[in-house]
Amino acid sequence: MANRLESQDNPRGIGKVQIPLHVKLIFPSVFVLGLVILYPLISSLVLSLFNYELTRPDEIKLNVLGNYGKMINDDVFWLSLKNTVVFTGVSLVISIIVGLIGAITLDQLPKRLAGLRGVILIPWLIPGVIVGFLFMLIFDVQVGVANVILERAGMIKEFLPWLMNDQLAGIAVIVANIWNQVPFYILMFTAGLKAIPAEIKEAAIVEGASRWQEFIHVTLPFLRGILIITSLLMIIRNFNNFPLIYTMTGGGPVYSTTTFVIYIYRLAFEQFNIGYASAVGVVWCLVLLLLSSLYIKVLSKQDSI
Repeated sequence: MANRLESQDNPRGIGKVQIPLHVKLIFPSVFVLGLVILYPLISSLVLSLFNYELTRPDEIKLNVLGNYGKMINDDVFWLSLKNTVVFTGVSLVISIIVGLIGAITLDQLPKRLAGLRGVILIPWLIPGVIVGFLFMLIFDVQVGVANVILERAGMIKEFLPWLMNDQLAGIAVIVANIWNQVPFYILMFTAGLKAIPAEIKEAAIVEGASRWQEFIHVTLPFLRGILIITSLLMIIRNFNNFPLIYTMTGGGPVYSTTTFVIYIYRLAFEQFNIGYASAVGVVWCLVLLLLSSLYIKVLSKQDSI
């Protein structure tokens, strides 16, 4: 009765805060994301300000910038940064080239062979751990297919210890990563090629443009947006690629394939140096935040065109 009188006195709900329905619907998801992402991020930031080692619980003390200053003289930190940049850069460039060639090739296939596109996408759907085990066998020093093929082709005289050599291990990991992510580029570039109006291509041919000129002046400009967005997504993915590298080499031999995520894992779960691992993680989070901001900026520009 009281609620009915209140509604009659204030029939329009004046003074009450009306929460939109879509806000109510997304609130549980936002809450879960905040719990899963925001809480660990704040915890890492707090832990990075302490000298915190699990093996020395009695020696935990506040050291605001000590862990961050330690990175300056940490050779492994800079080596992991170098490995991450090389791993990401080489994988990105080769994947773009191979993906673009593959997309153009698939675009020329007749309709009866359209099913090949689904087959080519299979490597992208395989989890990184499975890819790591697969290529660990491929590059095995005794029974690896890579050594057998290279030997029969006359390129090597004896089997190479791919995963036990500093330089060869890096090459093996990059090859596995390229194989895993090239289908994604093929998928994206194929979608971009389908979006190019046929009239523009025909006009270029009528004007006497060669296939190469058509590719440079017509195809590439239309693929520019997809290329930038896809590349940024793959940069973030490669920077955080833990399963494949850890499965194949564990970051070794020594630290030759240790990237940032591998180094953070070693600090936290092998050396139990939670404070320093958190500091490295915060620095890495800032790098990813910068890349994400760049990604959003590119998206905004594309939407405004």
